[in-house]
Amino acid sequence: MHEIISEIVDSVDFKGIRCIKGYNEIARDYSSYLCDESKLAHQGAQYLFFPANEGELSAIFQEMAKRDVKITISGARTGLVGGAVPYGGAIVSLEKFDKILGLRYDNRLKEWLVKAECGVTIRDLNNWAMKKVFPGLSEGGSAETKAFLERYKESKTTYFYPPDPTEMGAALGGTVSTNASGARTYRYGPTRNWVRCIRVMLASGEVLEIPRGKCFATPAGEFTIIDSKGNETGVKIPRHTMPSTKNAAGIFSAPNMDLIDLFIGSEGIFGAITEVEIALQKWHNPVSIVQFLPSDDKAIDSVVALRKEKSIRPEFIEFYSSHALDLLRNKQDEDPKVVGMPPIPDYAKSAVFFDLRFDPESKDNDYSKLEEIVCTCGSTLAKSWAGYEQRDLERFKNFRHVLPETVNSIIAERKKKIPELYKLGTDLAVPDQALEKIWAFYKSKLEKAGLEWVAFGHIGNNHIHINIIPRSLEEMKEGLSIYREFAKKAVSLGGTISAEHGIGKIKKEFFSIMFSDKELKEMKAVKIALDPGLILNPGNMLNI
Repeated sequence: MHEIISEIVDSVDFKGIRCIKGYNEIARDYSSYLCDESKLAHQGAQYLFFPANEGELSAIFQEMAKRDVKITISGARTGLVGGAVPYGGAIVSLEKFDKILGLRYDNRLKEWLVKAECGVTIRDLNNWAMKKVFPGLSEGGSAETKAFLERYKESKTTYFYPPDPTEMGAALGGTVSTNASGARTYRYGPTRNWVRCIRVMLASGEVLEIPRGKCFATPAGEFTIIDSKGNETGVKIPRHTMPSTKNAAGIFSAPNMDLIDLFIGSEGIFGAITEVEIALQKWHNPVSIVQFLPSDDKAIDSVVALRKEKSIRPEFIEFYSSHALDLLRNKQDEDPKVVGMPPIPDYAKSAVFFDLRFDPESKDNDYSKLEEIVCTCGSTLAKSWAGYEQRDLERFKNFRHVLPETVNSIIAERKKKIPELYKLGTDLAVPDQALEKIWAFYKSKLEKAGLEWVAFGHIGNNHIHINIIPRSLEEMKEGLSIYREFAKKAVSLGGTISAEHGIGKIKKEFFSIMFSDKELKEMKAVKIALDPGLILNPGNMLNI
């Protein structure tokens, strides 16, 4: 069933590279590679490749370039903006790039660093880091790596990888390509903050190895990039102001910026990230708290107060609107086991969820400031859920994820009658000082329209997911119009059109809200310089 491409090309030795040829066979036996979590419609594909190393990947890139065949890079396909959905051409899956390559301690940075291939999942990376078991290093690592591994195991400290994208099954390379973030971005920042080195394969099949702190833009905003063959490429970075909030929209730009940051968040349009070296952070046991409040506005007030109180440092701050809690109550009535928590009390009209560092053996756990904040906002700590044992933490985590899953199930049911229907979920964020303004704007527009909606998400970063759940195509059309108004408002307040999911193919129509024609032209110039044949990830981010 699987064909070897050596049969179709005489000039290049492809022996051993797994390839599925022809759209019919791909659609019949490998249909999952034609989509991602966005559910965006694909435009077919003629090849599906499974390279196992950089040599094979380079051979594929070079041959596809000769044939002028576009390439869509495929990882774990957990994205929500259609980045892995092919627009014809070839799909190149990097799922075989799944090995841990190294572990070391950096004395200058005073941190542990793990080197991994791009296909390693965030879940596996975190599990291995916390359990101190890295497959392959004990047997296949160098003597130096084995020595570091023993030192790591002997340490009494537990370490973890802080970036917390909601989908822990995401591949490391994909999260770097999108500068992924999630709940813990509030405390630790996005993926960018934790990347120390990357290897990138350009469309030419040549490789760049880019350690952080080695290559910076000139005062004129230019880089001279030298690939593995010694070819030089001049790149002028786009000149635009980055929003002062969590952001995953567009190419990174800053004076004297590090070259590594040009590729982080570029969504694979400049090259395929094959290896990543990331930093670990010390893990502290938390207590999870869901604090119930008397209204959405009081929940917003509590978030503002929590952020101002320096003695309280949450790992994250999440939000549940009144409508969101109502939806979960209905879910509990249908099947209490799905939510996995006690009944949501009737007095709960909104909630914030956060983790605090916690030592059950300590006598110094002081919650007086937290109690003061909660009381000021019309509630008490008695009106909350809390837990610190591992099984409790898992239940709280499930409580966080069951809401979007419930929304998706409602839409899936409605699509049976109206196939064109889909939910409208915002990914907007604004600076801290604009939180109250953007919330008031969201609420007034939605209430006036009379649409069904819930709000939840990463309110610590002013990144609230508004999910509009249309009941008809007319409501969906109205919701799209409101979404555009939301995007314009967020940008006018200094925010972003995409805080964590990226642009991909789905959000390009909002790009012009955030960037001028001149700024988009400058981004396109970087793409043309690094991928002159416009081979990689067609349709992603830029119309080019």
